[in-house]
Amino acid sequence: MPFLSEMIKKPVVDNAGKTVGKLVDVIVSANRPYPKVNALSVRTAKGTTVAIPSRQIERLENGMQLKVKADDVAPYEKEEHEVLLAADVLDRQVVDVEGKKLRRVNDLKLARTNGSYRLIGVDIGATGLLRRLGIERMVERVGIHPEENYIAWTDVDSIRSDPMSVKLTVPKYNVTQLHPADIAEIVDQLNLHEGLTLINSLDEEAAADTLEETSEERQVSLIEGMDAERAANILEEMSPDDAADLLGDLPADRAEAILDLMEPDESEDIKELLEYPEDTAGGIMTNEFIAVNKEQTVEQALGEVRKAAKSVESIYYIYVTSNGNDLVGVTSLREILTAPAETKLATLMHTDLITADVREDQHEVARKIAKYNLLALPVVERETMIKGIVTVDDAIDIVLPTAWKKKVPKMFG
Repeated sequence: MPFLSEMIKKPVVDNAGKTVGKLVDVIVSANRPYPKVNALSVRTAKGTTVAIPSRQIERLENGMQLKVKADDVAPYEKEEHEVLLAADVLDRQVVDVEGKKLRRVNDLKLARTNGSYRLIGVDIGATGLLRRLGIERMVERVGIHPEENYIAWTDVDSIRSDPMSVKLTVPKYNVTQLHPADIAEIVDQLNLHEGLTLINSLDEEAAADTLEETSEERQVSLIEGMDAERAANILEEMSPDDAADLLGDLPADRAEAILDLMEPDESEDIKELLEYPEDTAGGIMTNEFIAVNKEQTVEQALGEVRKAAKSVESIYYIYVTSNGNDLVGVTSLREILTAPAETKLATLMHTDLITADVREDQHEVARKIAKYNLLALPVVERETMIKGIVTVDDAIDIVLPTAWKKKVPKMFG
């Protein structure tokens, strides 16, 4: 059974052994369950590309040969519903349901059945990559045998909005088991209607996690396309800074309608963040952080941490405040956990603080986080009053190009 990688750029000869050209692609029908090979796209020595119909193909394995002479090739016109395997399917993302993650089409397997060649499967394993690099046999000779991983084409479906993209057909209950970043990648590949259908099939927490991972443009489109009450419930599950960023990109009337439907505590946190320019420390900070009074003991502080942890997504540091809510020190969760229960935070905290003003430029904030190797930087108003924190992943978002933002893992989330 031939693989696409073994055919691309290889010579196609006529029935007399004369080279017609080199294969550039394989044209298949979109019919299921196993699409039929309708033509070969071949680039000739003259630099032209010709599609040769399947009725003139003798074989594809062990050297591609035609049934006719080169001069007798009947040009084939590709139809709109047909698919180019190399251009339209190879390297596309698919959902591996069993592995619960996105995979890439590394190769495609063809087979001859009932006198016709058909596409029968997708190679999503390492073997496909090695085969394409031409080192599969060399790797096997040194004793390495990567596990093969094939998906039958009957489990692959064209995305309706883009028939040139593919994904595995998966029941909704399987999609919900995937990581939010994986679901987000699927959503970004679908059209708006299909993406909205998928988001609405998730519970509110999963939908919020998925939205946080989708592109900013798609976030706005999805929120605008859903019911305002549903949007409010999802935004309540998002971190306040992410929710504020999203609402800040919506039309003012739509944002206000959603905020009015949210729980008062949640909407107030978001409204506070929306007051700051988006390119300042206040505009990129989150107001989810843990602060305890300096007069409290370690035991009391741990009690505060346990209560706050239910609503705080990530605990980087424990901030220590005075009776007037001024930031006076910082400690880590590790230091609290290893200190005697009766120890007062005033004696445990570090007072040499690195902070950012709420109006400070976001790039200066990112520079401080990088310079001092911080996981989070406290943001203050009037020099000492803590208003929020900027986390390291938010700093990464500032300094990295947009195309790379989603490729950086949230290591501390």
